[in-house]
Amino acid sequence: MDFNNVTAVDLNDYETLDKRLREEVLVHTKITIESHTFKKFEPQGVTILYLLAESHFSIHTWPEFKCCAIDFYHCGDNSAVNLKVAEEKLCELFGWDNCSSFLLLKRGSVSSYLTNDFLDKTEILRNVKLLHREKSQFQELRVYDTLAMGRVLVLDGAVQISTLSLGENDHYTIDLTRLVVKQDMDYDHVVIIGGGDLPIAAHILEKYPRVKKLTVCEIDDRVVEVTKKYFSMGEICDKEIKSGRLEVVISGGAPYMEELLKSGKEGTIGAVLVDCTDFALDEGTIAAELFTPKFYSTIHKLLTPGGGFSQQINKAYYQEAFTERAAKGGFEQIDVYMSITPEYGGELPLAHCFKKSA
Repeated sequence: MDFNNVTAVDLNDYETLDKRLREEVLVHTKITIESHTFKKFEPQGVTILYLLAESHFSIHTWPEFKCCAIDFYHCGDNSAVNLKVAEEKLCELFGWDNCSSFLLLKRGSVSSYLTNDFLDKTEILRNVKLLHREKSQFQELRVYDTLAMGRVLVLDGAVQISTLSLGENDHYTIDLTRLVVKQDMDYDHVVIIGGGDLPIAAHILEKYPRVKKLTVCEIDDRVVEVTKKYFSMGEICDKEIKSGRLEVVISGGAPYMEELLKSGKEGTIGAVLVDCTDFALDEGTIAAELFTPKFYSTIHKLLTPGGGFSQQINKAYYQEAFTERAAKGGFEQIDVYMSITPEYGGELPLAHCFKKSA
């Protein structure tokens, strides 16, 4: 890790630097300090090396430039967790905005950036500047400015949106929408499950004037608020919330759809777009409820005759299990499309369109 413009810590004061590293960083990691040594340079600069039972931790400072470089080598079962904790604590100590580079090297394997845990998606996060970071009830949120992709929103290490790919270049949003919402048709009500980052909502509000009401059902309110603050879609959505055309509901997607059904909305929803995490087989995950025959059956009952819903998966080998579950929910017409989505890295997302018989 490298930090620039550090002012919160005196980088030329060995005693203070040592104390704060021990008390504010290393104590939070599950490491054992066996010994340590240091060297003070003239006219300024400090190097500290901690020999750990698990390997070593070192820091070198350039006080005249207000910068420092840190290496943390760690082996053992807890290494990945400890490195993540160390990254956070070091950023809290030296300043999140001052972190100019951070790189996780899996020695003997391949390397990836700490900003992104997915190996096929790390290349877009070079030369980044952190704008915002927080932990919500459900996940960690970060906003970065990047050279390659513009401003990006990252949830739990996975890039969700980038300003470079919004608008006409946002194939994911366009494909997921065009499969089930038509320009020449009227829609009394369209529902987006997930999509708290708002590009799909903004796209429908701008490009589909015949959609009378749009609901975004998002489980994490912080995703919505962070997006409004740091991305331009927020202005469009705020305007339409005030007009009454857009509503944002903070709820799990499956419970919300069940409530719609119980409230007498059967056969009234023109289209449903499910913008969620990758296909979840594990029933213990939050997203698993969005991939069950019961969920698809609820959607089927809510849709108007001829209405449809779309949902994405990110791995082709999930396609069979995915479509089988939708078929059990009552859908017969199933189409699959490949969508080019640069910010999602490696494989192309598969956009699925399911139609209810007219």
